[in-house]
Amino acid sequence: MQRSDDDGFTWTRVGDAITGAGPTTGTATFNNTAGPIVADPVSHNVYSVFASGEVGILKAKTADFNNIFVSRSTDAGKHWTPVLVFAGPLLSTNANVFPAVAVDPVNGNVYATWSNSSGAGTNVYLSNSADAGASWSSPVIVNIAPANTAVFPWVAAHSGAVDVVYYGTTGANVAGAAWNVYLAQTIDNGASFTQSLVSKEPNHVGVICTEGTACAPGTRNLLDLLEVGIDPINELAAIVYVNDTLTKDSLGNPLPQTVLAQQQ
Repeated sequence: MQRSDDDGFTWTRVGDAITGAGPTTGTATFNNTAGPIVADPVSHNVYSVFASGEVGILKAKTADFNNIFVSRSTDAGKHWTPVLVFAGPLLSTNANVFPAVAVDPVNGNVYATWSNSSGAGTNVYLSNSADAGASWSSPVIVNIAPANTAVFPWVAAHSGAVDVVYYGTTGANVAGAAWNVYLAQTIDNGASFTQSLVSKEPNHVGVICTEGTACAPGTRNLLDLLEVGIDPINELAAIVYVNDTLTKDSLGNPLPQTVLAQQQ
């Protein structure tokens, strides 16, 4: 972890957010898929989310990212404490790049979201912490039909409202799948969600690869540019996503475009 105390002009290495925790995460600080780093503007706690694999010494030998951790620092990044948020079934994966975390600046609640692939399909999950990341709720599935398969989640929170965005399709993640952008909103910590369609037309057709750089051509056109923010004045969502169906180059290849959608 690097920290800047002068608005980004210089940087100093501090602690390691993806640290070993004995038998919980092993001592290896690799074979992880890290999400964003967020800070609570009131408490100044810093949070980092990551997907991780097997525990103990096997951790350095596998890439089965079936666990989700959130690390918290209370001293500006010098020291970190990782907490297990979710342990998925073996041979499932939460490394559908990337997990995400958000903190509500009003009440301090922390929210983690990720996409899990297992025998039950590929779904977006949400878990929350009301004690600054010390403990976490049982995760709930966010997406519902017609978003039967969902990937690339992002989360924002403000004044008790939580917004989760993701790409969803009606069937499996296969060739010919038509994907749209969805927004799910909850005001009761995930007990219930209201899912709405953001993009009326598909923003991608075909496979969406969630393995970073190890992807076939045409399956990673959307990159990682899907985020949501909440306007603190009117509590409405603003969403940035990628659409690769709008324009093509002279050879007929898609030219992905960044799109901004604002909730009305």
